[in-house]
Amino acid sequence: MKSLKSNAKKEVVPDWLNRAPKEGVRTPVSQLKIGMFVAELDRPWMGTPFLTQGVLIDHPAVIDTLGEYCQYVFVAAPPGPSESRRKTLVKPISSLAQKSSLPVTFSAGLSLSGGPVVERKPRLKKKASIQKNVASSYPIQLSAEQEHPAAQKAYAQARVALEHIVIAAQHGSALDIQSARRAVQACRESVLRNPNALLWMSRIQHNNAYIVKHGLSVSILAMVFGLSLNFAEPELDALGLCGLLHDIGKVKIPVNIQNKRGPLSADELRFIKQHTIDGYKMLRDSKAQFTKLIDVTLNHHERPDGKGYPRNLKSHEISDYAKIIAIVEAYDAMTSDRSYAEKKGPSDAHKEVYENLGKQFDEDYALQFMQAIGPYPPGTVIELRNGMVGIVLTGHLKFRHLPTVILARDAHKQTIDNKIIDLSLTDSGRLGKEFVIQRTLPDGSFGVSVGNYRLGLSDNSQA
Repeated sequence: MKSLKSNAKKEVVPDWLNRAPKEGVRTPVSQLKIGMFVAELDRPWMGTPFLTQGVLIDHPAVIDTLGEYCQYVFVAAPPGPSESRRKTLVKPISSLAQKSSLPVTFSAGLSLSGGPVVERKPRLKKKASIQKNVASSYPIQLSAEQEHPAAQKAYAQARVALEHIVIAAQHGSALDIQSARRAVQACRESVLRNPNALLWMSRIQHNNAYIVKHGLSVSILAMVFGLSLNFAEPELDALGLCGLLHDIGKVKIPVNIQNKRGPLSADELRFIKQHTIDGYKMLRDSKAQFTKLIDVTLNHHERPDGKGYPRNLKSHEISDYAKIIAIVEAYDAMTSDRSYAEKKGPSDAHKEVYENLGKQFDEDYALQFMQAIGPYPPGTVIELRNGMVGIVLTGHLKFRHLPTVILARDAHKQTIDNKIIDLSLTDSGRLGKEFVIQRTLPDGSFGVSVGNYRLGLSDNSQA
């Protein structure tokens, strides 16, 4: 077997921005025709659905796909029968490991593009316009209580799909990406009817491994965030799938490192950082052909300030999907039980996201995410100024700090008949100021747990 070093010597790092193409005539995608052979793109091949470098246009769909990723290409004569197709130009593995401080423990077959793996920005919404909160094109179809049974079913389907994928990944078996895709679509349908129901489900604690719980929550949060950005349904599905599987590479991390309490050593940190590479390899080898998913799995720990990993990409080199998942997964991690860090409340997590705007997180997307999720997302256990305890049921676009809650304990922390009450009524004076949220509480405080609560109590609600 050839060594990694000998393989790396044969590989060439392409300068996609500055070099002249080796072959072909620069041609706008709009001028492509059936029968043409595309020798090169205006970007690396790695970030596209094409599995080999060089493609013969034998169907209009090929032109459509090229148009999704490129403005122009380089057209040349197709290779003859005796010619072998050129190898894809890739960045040497040794260079990648040196740049990202990763141990060279992955196989020699791994090839990462010399350029960033970057997907095109969603066409539905321009980034410059995301700072203002526009009215959603997806009106609420059902109440949270009505949607709860379907949300529970969709959540369970996604959990089973992810559990099976995790087990397959642990054993090196093929990953059933299609089952995950179907589960995400079921969740997206629930989110479209009423996002609050699945947000509630994402806060339920269960005994699954952290990678399962985290993947489910990030998937839901990402789709709800995409909803606020008015992403089209296929884009919501893509975000949900990226959220579900972004951390699949963590199955390779030894359990003693995953569960370690306290600071990680330098060697342990290298194991943690390698999960992006391992996840990329799994999805590439699974022939999933979901380029956004592969991109996000590799790049969700890159940072706008260039201090992320594994390749220290700068902001303009990171796709919108990777930027979104980076924010969502960090928020969920901060608000979840972890062995190595204390769980934060939603407001404290918001504060940390805000403090890292433009550094760890894309500023525009992070600000919009905080507005979309709000300080008290559904499923948050809260205590009012009057001492009563309840669970947030739904948020309000206008009054983010005054959600609708289910009250379960009185001022003396005694059990009461559950009542749904709209805290935004304090703004008009229909409720006293003692019905303002004083603080958030850990799930299970005073016997109030989101996992044990049954929705559907609208008969006792206050108008």
